[in-house]
Amino acid sequence: MNKVVSLLFWLFVCALPYCKAQTNAIVNDYSINVNCSSLTQADVQIKKTITILNKKGEKHAVFSCTCSRNNKLSSFKGTVTDANGKVLKRMKQNDLQRSEYSPYLAIDDYLLIFDYDPPTYPVTINYEWSIECRDNLIEFPAFCPIVDYDVEVEKASYRLYAPKEVKIRYAMQNINAAIEEMNNDNGQTGYQLQIENQKPLPQEPYARPLRERIPIAYFAPTLFKYFGTTGCLANWQEYGLWVYELGKNRQQLSEEVKAALHRECDGLANQRAKIQKVYERLGNTTRYVAVLLGIGGMQPAQASDVAKRGYGDCKGLTNYMRAMLEEVGVPSFFTTISTENTRLLTNFASVGQMNHAILQVPDGQDTLWIECTNPQIPLGYVHHGIAGHDAIVISEYGGKLCKLPRHPDEDNLLNSNIKIRLDANGGADITFTQEAFALQYENRRPLLTMDSKKRLQVLSSIMHAPQANARNINIEEVRNGNRSSIKIDVQANSQKYANITAQRMFIPLCPIHGNYNAPRIDSNRSEDLFFETGHVDEDQIEIEIPDGYVIESRPKDLILDKVYGIFTCKTSVEGNKLTVTNRLLLKSGHFNKELLKDYIDFRKNVSSAYGQNLIIRKATNTINS
Repeated sequence: MNKVVSLLFWLFVCALPYCKAQTNAIVNDYSINVNCSSLTQADVQIKKTITILNKKGEKHAVFSCTCSRNNKLSSFKGTVTDANGKVLKRMKQNDLQRSEYSPYLAIDDYLLIFDYDPPTYPVTINYEWSIECRDNLIEFPAFCPIVDYDVEVEKASYRLYAPKEVKIRYAMQNINAAIEEMNNDNGQTGYQLQIENQKPLPQEPYARPLRERIPIAYFAPTLFKYFGTTGCLANWQEYGLWVYELGKNRQQLSEEVKAALHRECDGLANQRAKIQKVYERLGNTTRYVAVLLGIGGMQPAQASDVAKRGYGDCKGLTNYMRAMLEEVGVPSFFTTISTENTRLLTNFASVGQMNHAILQVPDGQDTLWIECTNPQIPLGYVHHGIAGHDAIVISEYGGKLCKLPRHPDEDNLLNSNIKIRLDANGGADITFTQEAFALQYENRRPLLTMDSKKRLQVLSSIMHAPQANARNINIEEVRNGNRSSIKIDVQANSQKYANITAQRMFIPLCPIHGNYNAPRIDSNRSEDLFFETGHVDEDQIEIEIPDGYVIESRPKDLILDKVYGIFTCKTSVEGNKLTVTNRLLLKSGHFNKELLKDYIDFRKNVSSAYGQNLIIRKATNTINS
């Protein structure tokens, strides 16, 4: 998996600083010229002139180019000038550093880098380079002049020439310009695109991801030759036929593995039990290591090789799982997906839109989606990186576009039950129980493998109790597919939970959600509000006050009902116990940008409710409650 959900994401989700739009860099001129001479050969010339205005834009001064034995950098030069046009530095190809670092076990690619640190601002940098592409033209370089927030584009262009027999397809996102088609004297067909005066994209809280906002154009041949294979990208079905052929006859298993599978599975009562047993075997005998060799890193390793070596990448592990299931009579389907792009372009099939492989297993009325790179998660759990994403299911009939299930907002539940028993000195015995489901389960799951010191630090950030000392901590995982959960039980003592002033004691009502806040806002917002996921937090808090005290003041009940969320807070008293019930539902979806101020006020009100105090005082002849 390329994507990991942060354990503490729920604590500060959406609590991001908001900065007014500014320009950190200006792309003065950016051009890509592609000359495709055949289905196996193309030369690419790229020129980029960019002015770096301040320290925040310095990362755009860096040059980097991914190369391989099939993508060779054939030329490079660069020039840096100051605001007066004085040349500060000239760069040549020998100045580039080759990065040998890779998180993968084996990879054909390498990175050429020039890491330039501007001595002053503004500076203007011009880079010009050429790349020779051979035997890997499954798609052409994309046109993407904006790759970050706060970058302005004055002019950018793309030009592609190819022989008439090489049919070109293209698709555009966030570009209000037409692609012009033309012919040249060499009998080639040309495709040209130009944009001008693109304003910077501001970084705004609660906005769509940058990748969905930037202007980008994709180009690819309909028929292609790729590392000795041939295929068609006219549609997703044709794409699937090519992927199916790449994986054909790569499910062979050794007789030893076959025998082990039958010993473990033949006596099981049903198909789900067999799938579970094979999944456990995958987790016990393999680990994830990316191996980007072979047919451009696209062909899965032989199942027998993965079994023998004990490792594989997403393709290899998925293919191995598929082979084992096939051996015990369970059909399944190799599936390609993106952990970054939620939606695929329906009418533009391409390899570059996806970066991952999983397995689809039809199971009666249900369908299992199996993440083979992390078989430590429960069987069939659809994690954040793929939940709700488009995918292409591969079979002998080709590729079929489908959508994985997403976790409904109310399934992403965090249920907290807290009992606080106060003493007359403001100290408290605390019993804390919390159960997290779906995406909130996913956020809590790293607690299972943390050492005790780190675990205690995380729990302290979840439960805010001054001078607290945890006596017992128990963390348990309940595995049940998408309804799996993490249950946390903590027994703790806080020496100073409440503040004492004269005859009164001020007691925090809610020892969790302490980081619930809201960003600063700006009225000049460009994007509607967007929340990729929603969730529910439910709290039941019981506070037992010490003998000799009575309740002087408790918060009033509160209901906030908005289109994007609902919050309720209720309190009740029985004897010497106050019970607080909170429920917060935040909804996923798109909402009008005019609601931003209202949403910020909603968050502030919820934060205030979480931060309220119960006030008690020493008993007198008159009792107020």
